[in-house]
Amino acid sequence: MFTHRRPLCRAACVLVLFAMTADLRAFAAGCAPAGWQESAAEPLGICHKVLRGQTLYSISRAYQIDLDTMADINRIQDPGRIEAGRLLFIPGATAPLDVSPTLLTPLLSWPLDGQITSAFGVEGGRPHHEGIDIDGVKGELIRAAAAGKVVWAGTERGYGNMVVLDHGGGLSTVYAHAERLLVGSEQWVSAGEPVAQVGDTGNARGAHLHFEVRRDGRPLNPMPLLGGSVAHTSAGGH
Repeated sequence: MFTHRRPLCRAACVLVLFAMTADLRAFAAGCAPAGWQESAAEPLGICHKVLRGQTLYSISRAYQIDLDTMADINRIQDPGRIEAGRLLFIPGATAPLDVSPTLLTPLLSWPLDGQITSAFGVEGGRPHHEGIDIDGVKGELIRAAAAGKVVWAGTERGYGNMVVLDHGGGLSTVYAHAERLLVGSEQWVSAGEPVAQVGDTGNARGAHLHFEVRRDGRPLNPMPLLGGSVAHTSAGGH
């Protein structure tokens, strides 16, 4: 009895699978970048519609795809800026995922509590600004935006006294124009630990912090990655 039903079941399953795969390919074809089929026989992947509050980092993390790969495939010049409603092509994915709220949690804490006096990107015909400037008082503590290792602590042309932290996964942060550095190269620091003091060294106009976030050396807009307040060490800071 059962030997006669198995071939029918297999045939039905194959038809259903073929139909689902065809629909999936057609769906993906709607957002696959131009030229994608030149390097692949078919657009294997799906479309993900960006929802309000989602970042390219949270989406790439959910689908376990490298951030730079996601940006390159979807021709995104600034991974830190992505508008809600945009369709992203997710190569290799078989179904859209719900990005968990935990993945939307900002990665970084504010290194300094102050007004942003210069935003990331191009403004008013000036050259591209690779970070944000945060107003401060000379001598005020600048804190690590996340735990990491000091890979540079010294003076750099234009930046003045500067600290660079490596947070792993290709993510690094830069703290520039400092009056005084409080950490040394190869030192490990905790999130919220003071790393420098606000100053006006380098080409700074007035005391402030120039803060950058980089992914594999590429500047990102820090704003989508920053939380709501300045982090402090567990001991309450300095």
